[in-house]
Amino acid sequence: MKKSLLVYDGSNPLFRAAVEAATRRSDELVAVRWDSEPVQAFLEAQFDARPFAFIFVEDDAVHVGEETVGRVLGRMGFADSLVDGLKRTYAVGGATFGRLVHGRTVADLSGTFPLSADAEAHLAELRRVREIPVQDGPPAGP
Repeated sequence: MKKSLLVYDGSNPLFRAAVEAATRRSDELVAVRWDSEPVQAFLEAQFDARPFAFIFVEDDAVHVGEETVGRVLGRMGFADSLVDGLKRTYAVGGATFGRLVHGRTVADLSGTFPLSADAEAHLAELRRVREIPVQDGPPAGP
């Protein structure tokens, strides 16, 4: 089975911690920061652009936006009613939330897309990533 990838905004400590909590119990799910060079190359190959979006790559499908929310939360075992509500919330408030919290507008891109052959070539390296830095800066001293 191919490892799934969760592409997220790693610039915010809160989001890094949330993603770490979502992925720590799964050897099948790897989180990678949106701003990393391998992710940028993957995005360019998949979309002919570098959209700022919440993305989940699962098998040969690329889920974006509210579909990522649904897939990830469903995989974590959340109730369908909660997943549906959070997907609707993301669809309605994602752009505003992105501007306020991330400092940039989230791409107007949502849905599920087939993984392109060019983009798949960038996934081997990404699927080996295992570490999610939760804090910025050097480690605390003794």
